[in-house]
Amino acid sequence: MTETQHETPTRTAVLKVSYLLTVTVVAFAVPALSLTEPARWFVIPGLAGIQAVILLACRVGLRDVARVALRLKWLFIFLIGMYALLPPENPSANDVLIDWHVPGVGWSLSINLSGLEKAALMCLQIVTVLLASAVVRLTGTGRDLVDGLHAFRLPPLFVHALDRTLALLEGTQGRERGGGRARERTSRAGFFAVLRQVLRGDIGAFADVVRTNIALAESQVASDADPRIGGQFAHDVAVTTGIALCMASLKMLKILPGLPFASGHKTFLLFPLYVLAARLTQSRWGATAAGSIMGIIGFLQGDGRFGVLEILKHVAPGFVIDIGEPLVRRWPPWALGYCVLGFFAAIARTATEFVVVLLLGARAEIYLFPAVKLVPNLIAGVLSGFVSVFLLRVVAGPSSKASSEAAVQPDGNDLGQRPPSEQQAGEGDAALAGKGSSPRHGRDVGQRQRPGRGDMGRPRT
Repeated sequence: MTETQHETPTRTAVLKVSYLLTVTVVAFAVPALSLTEPARWFVIPGLAGIQAVILLACRVGLRDVARVALRLKWLFIFLIGMYALLPPENPSANDVLIDWHVPGVGWSLSINLSGLEKAALMCLQIVTVLLASAVVRLTGTGRDLVDGLHAFRLPPLFVHALDRTLALLEGTQGRERGGGRARERTSRAGFFAVLRQVLRGDIGAFADVVRTNIALAESQVASDADPRIGGQFAHDVAVTTGIALCMASLKMLKILPGLPFASGHKTFLLFPLYVLAARLTQSRWGATAAGSIMGIIGFLQGDGRFGVLEILKHVAPGFVIDIGEPLVRRWPPWALGYCVLGFFAAIARTATEFVVVLLLGARAEIYLFPAVKLVPNLIAGVLSGFVSVFLLRVVAGPSSKASSEAAVQPDGNDLGQRPPSEQQAGEGDAALAGKGSSPRHGRDVGQRQRPGRGDMGRPRT
């Protein structure tokens, strides 16, 4: 492939990402600015129509387009009901109210037509962002978002770990394609089996899954010929990739799909993985990188109710945990600190809903919708603190930490005296988990306590 042929897909990916960001900004900015507000009923429906036409022109089925647009049907119903039935927030002479007599009951309801118009516009704003996200996701190669993010020169840990996570997931899906519902039932049964053991206080099975995926990622990083990946950075990439694999496996399981309640039940196991990423990586933003990868994978899989804004749902808890985990680490080693950390991470996880309501400029009553979803997230976040403590003891205990440092920190004098070829070889050996006789981190995590029947060829759920 020539350099010109390589630049063309990259340029297309950058344009698609820029287009998605532009549509999102326009959809929320036009009704909010006094200068453009009079044109809101021309711009917003026009943008939504353009996205629908692009999807249909790219041979995306009408049923799929409708499914994308109606993902947030419960929020739409809530918005329309609240604005139609409640009195105007700021009464004025321009408000239009009508009395509707309920047939057969004799009741009379006051319908706020002005509020109904505003709610309809809010629904169109959200639908526009969802359809624009579908344009990026469902057209082209399917990797346009990833290629576009690479072109924006994001942090190297995020870029390399995202590439390796997608490669491992694509390899797994390629080998398992055709398994269909039987594989999904098996994965779901495995999730419930791990969950039952965790609820009984047995973290071993969950820790084995984490170790297996980290060891798989370490083997992939060790076989990479990229000279930029070596030493401590190789270790951080492997840990972030392995934990992101665990997160993606939990994320892709469908438990009680489509129900507007019981939101956030998976955070009981997801938040400990964030904490583990923050503890095992030397990077300041290990948990944020792992959460970002999970958010992008969920977006690419179509598993997001708010389109591209759904990525924020997974980035925000990682950011909070990266900030708070070094502080909690100084406390006595008990669960209270991580319960508090899970509490604030749960608040950050619901940031997507609150940000969308804020961008819409909705009335105060609309915040009840994300507030209701916050409650189960808070419960799961607090309970996740107990899992975090035991998972850290098993996977990131003192012995694991010592072996990790031995694996990724070569001797400074030898590094300065050896030729460059031997330095690269030494860094490759440091990244290669468990290949030598020294007690390295990859050997400790991936081999010494490996489950008896673990399959090292694919990520485990």
